[in-house]
Amino acid sequence: MTKITSRSKQAEKTKNKIYKNGVKLIIKRGYDNITVEQISKAAGVSVGTYYYYFKSKFELIREIYKKGDEYFLKEVAGKLKCSTLKDQIIEFFDAYASFNINNGIDMVKNLYNPDNKMFITDGRAMQQILVDIIEYWKNNGDLIKESSSIEICRILFIAARGVIYNWCLYDGSLNLNKEMNIVISKMIDGIIYETINTKL
Repeated sequence: MTKITSRSKQAEKTKNKIYKNGVKLIIKRGYDNITVEQISKAAGVSVGTYYYYFKSKFELIREIYKKGDEYFLKEVAGKLKCSTLKDQIIEFFDAYASFNINNGIDMVKNLYNPDNKMFITDGRAMQQILVDIIEYWKNNGDLIKESSSIEICRILFIAARGVIYNWCLYDGSLNLNKEMNIVISKMIDGIIYETINTKL
């Protein structure tokens, strides 16, 4: 077991302080309207210290997604309670909706722009968890083997991001969990229906 030294604890504390102040500024002013200098000043550290922990301003965005992946690994992977393919996927995206709600509408609005390529970054844990769920049900015969789990995951996330974008358009006034449930349910019905027809 790796021993956590007081020095490494202090480093983690400093990094989190920079991260939290950066997020506050993103929410308050928008990502494009803040600088590394402003983030450093808000966190009470030098610009050099900022660059020690984050290579660029965009690294803060990367950190947001990293924390999202960590949350799904800790709170969602292997913990879904539903016992059917459809219900497990709905449960997964319900957690995804709740995670966005917890991030807050202002932060989510800042993330949903065409310059943010983190949504389409390969190898993220969040997507892999869903791929593993789909693979499990494919192995149980609920989906045909030929259907690509990665492609199904990609399609479902496109739909889910559309729901969240719509939530942003309505300034968070919609019931995001309910909207997500409706759309993902219909998407899964379409995928299962297509699978059944392919088997015939």
